[in-house]
Amino acid sequence: MNVITLAPPALDAERRTATFRWRVEPETDLYHRTSFTLRFPAEVELARLPQPLWWTVALLCLHSHWNLLRPCRVELPVELPPGEAEFWCRLLETEAATLEAYRSGRSAASPWPPLAAFELHARGPRLPSPQRLAAGRRCAAAFSGGKDSLLQAALLCDFTAAPLLVTTTSPMPPLHDHQTARRRQVLAAMAARRDVTLVEVESDLRTSWKNDFPPLVGYPVAVNEITDTFLYFAALLVCAVALGATRLFLAAEAEVQENVELDGRIVQHPHFMYSRATQQSIESLLAPLGLRYGSLISALHSEQVQLLLWTRYTDLCDLQYSCWRVGANEAACSRCSQCLRVALSLLALGERPERMGIDLVTLFPALADWRPREIANGALPAAIVAARLHAQVVRALAATAPSRVLAALAAGGPARLLQPSGWRAFAAYVRLRRRVAAVATAPPAPGYRADFLRGLDPSIAEPVGAVFAEHFELAASGADAAVLERGERLASFVAAPLACRKQQRNSAP
Repeated sequence: MNVITLAPPALDAERRTATFRWRVEPETDLYHRTSFTLRFPAEVELARLPQPLWWTVALLCLHSHWNLLRPCRVELPVELPPGEAEFWCRLLETEAATLEAYRSGRSAASPWPPLAAFELHARGPRLPSPQRLAAGRRCAAAFSGGKDSLLQAALLCDFTAAPLLVTTTSPMPPLHDHQTARRRQVLAAMAARRDVTLVEVESDLRTSWKNDFPPLVGYPVAVNEITDTFLYFAALLVCAVALGATRLFLAAEAEVQENVELDGRIVQHPHFMYSRATQQSIESLLAPLGLRYGSLISALHSEQVQLLLWTRYTDLCDLQYSCWRVGANEAACSRCSQCLRVALSLLALGERPERMGIDLVTLFPALADWRPREIANGALPAAIVAARLHAQVVRALAATAPSRVLAALAAGGPARLLQPSGWRAFAAYVRLRRRVAAVATAPPAPGYRADFLRGLDPSIAEPVGAVFAEHFELAASGADAAVLERGERLASFVAAPLACRKQQRNSAP
């Protein structure tokens, strides 16, 4: 059994840092370094945060790793407030259920391994119960410049006053997405174009782990895929509390909400770290502080987010920064399937992808062999979402005549189109469109899921819902309602110990 011992968070007011350390026995290959630091801007006064909240930050950032080290025992040198230890155990169980469903080699006939193969021992001085923060209505949101966070920030600017935007810079070599000149330009331009307070938190957490560790335990996700948005939310949480914001948002589109029930257990999309169910669970944890947490765009599918951003917010859409594979001197890699999906969505709208840095001359030859995926019977959420995203590409291809691509290529100047590389790109697009049309017909575009706005502050949810209704058809009930119900059941299970302090653990739903 692995034993994980957490040290008390160490604050340095002069350097504006919070440092978190832990020990794993026996040593594990998961970590390059068993510590990480958050560095905050000058306007964030660390002394204003209550002590228990720093433990919440530590648990948010580290807990998802414990499923990679099962069986394990976690030792905390403090006693958590009533119900919180059980809360974290239940959250870990629900995350384990999803990870185990995707474990390589697992079959329908194979039994589920024990999900509760960890213990959380919180022994020491009792942390004081959290005190409710001063009432306020200021909103704060995590901001990266991706289409989701950009749209959410724009909506907050429309319907709330001077929102706080918190970006987290935490490089993870060999990726460059947190370090490009394009990212700096996006952050500066957002602060200039809207009445927002934009603050930046720096962290070395994403260099502390071995990112390809999960294959050793059979999970098809990288460590950052189960950790990143917990880090971003932790940074948001500290800044919001210090600066007086009580309504917190981290964008999570409809695809992240997908779930199924398998052998009596609810299996989420692998990016469960910011699903609506996870956000509702964490909101319950933070409720005594008077904090709200959610996403304004859970009702929208990826293609709807893209469309709304580029049609309603034409003065912001060019700031979209979506490619995590971007090179050091690029705005987008122009070689991945995500760049293809974004570019085709914009071309279908009559827009020019180069406005956000996608190079069509590079893109179409690189993705000339792209093929759509179909949804298999009994598929897990990741496959369901992948097939729907592929259907989005098929719809965009059908809506984008070759003449439109020719015009987009020529927009860079006639000389560019006359070059061999320009003609190769155009020919690659024509072949791609013709081949996909011969093998796939995409279903109609989905409607928006109005019920996924449920639970958000009505003063924001109602005007945002009106915007969605203006632009999109309402989704039919049925499958979406089942996804919503399962997610809310999951959140209720995780949060139950917070309301029933002496409740014994039940089996996961």
